[in-house]
Amino acid sequence: MNTPDLTPLRVLALEDSALDAELILHELKRANLPFEALRVQTRVDFERALQEFGPSIVLADYKLPNFDGGQALAIVKAHWPDLPVIVVSGAVGEETAVELLKNGATDFVLKDRLPRLAPAIRRAMREVEQRQARRAAEADLRALNERLERLVLERTQELHAKNALIEEDLAMARELQIAILPHRFPTLPRGVAEANSALKFCRMFRPSSFVSGDFFNVVRISDTAVGILICDVMGHGVRSAIVAAMIRALEEQLGEQAENPGELLTQINEAMCAILTQAGSTIFATAFFLLIDIATAQITFSNAGHPSPLLVQHGPNRVIPVSTKNTTGPALGIFEDAKFHTFDRSIQAGNLVLLFTDGLFEVENSAGEIFTEERLRELILTHADRPAHELMEEVFSEIERFADAKAFTDDVCLVGMEIIHLNTLIPEHAPQTASLTKM
Repeated sequence: MNTPDLTPLRVLALEDSALDAELILHELKRANLPFEALRVQTRVDFERALQEFGPSIVLADYKLPNFDGGQALAIVKAHWPDLPVIVVSGAVGEETAVELLKNGATDFVLKDRLPRLAPAIRRAMREVEQRQARRAAEADLRALNERLERLVLERTQELHAKNALIEEDLAMARELQIAILPHRFPTLPRGVAEANSALKFCRMFRPSSFVSGDFFNVVRISDTAVGILICDVMGHGVRSAIVAAMIRALEEQLGEQAENPGELLTQINEAMCAILTQAGSTIFATAFFLLIDIATAQITFSNAGHPSPLLVQHGPNRVIPVSTKNTTGPALGIFEDAKFHTFDRSIQAGNLVLLFTDGLFEVENSAGEIFTEERLRELILTHADRPAHELMEEVFSEIERFADAKAFTDDVCLVGMEIIHLNTLIPEHAPQTASLTKM
């Protein structure tokens, strides 16, 4: 037994035979289909009923005196395309039935087979419900997509605005970082004009991103001595730049220890480890501090895991490391109790000292080859007779050519110090350097 439908159907019957109309409605009652019915016979009444009665289904006879089911079907599909139309008629040709179905009729039921009508109606109404549900789901999906698109657009605009602010901050940070690097250098002895200074400096600084973990500083130690600190914090970007700024601040805070490079690095390391432990961060930095005194014709230095500076000598030309494995300590920020020692080396007028970070030689080309420190020394030796600034520019250009125009993946810092002449007399007011460990 069929379960009665709860919502009454509004049945518009286009039928000129009162008897046939009664039979059709009787069949719907027999099938337990609740309905309200309106019977019309003419085109005018049919069109009015479509507007005023608002049917949920049309049952149309095919042949009427001045109107037929085909015309009725065309009217419905032109204005109410979702309204189901079942043609209920006597015998018609197969071609006519097929044509009606092609034109949009939901079904075709012969009057001598009316028991098929109720199932055909139920099927038609299920299709309407499914179609409406599908369209509702599609509408919901479209609305959701539109909402998501609006949200994505709004979020994208917010991100663009935030990124613009971040880029502005990073650009300013880059300008500040470059600004605090030395642009003017101490002259030796103190007070002489730059043209008469015993030492001349030049430098190259190329961060791989907005800000860098590489930095260097040149500070006056006495009337005849200056110190150079070069540092390379692990990684790139903001975190490395913040740690680099911290080390720079520690260097200035501990400046009184600068006469003893090993003690200076020892105290920077202790303070750095304490700060990083408190912050819960793990990060390290390599550093090299070199002190040159033109009165003693010596350089004193301490190395915290940093690539050794190179000493360029002339007559004959030689390029030798300032530091060796035996004079190299661990990187800063790893061992809180690490002790860094001070070593010394003699220098001569005409020597050139080059300090750099590993970004200068850890460069890979398209073939996967690394430039290496050994190749760097050979390249410097090739151009040893050139002035310092020309040598540095040529070295950098050669490395860029080796990299096949690939961008450097690491920060690059290169500092050159030319020893123009040496004063072998120590002025009375110049402080003595600390006791040193001989190499």
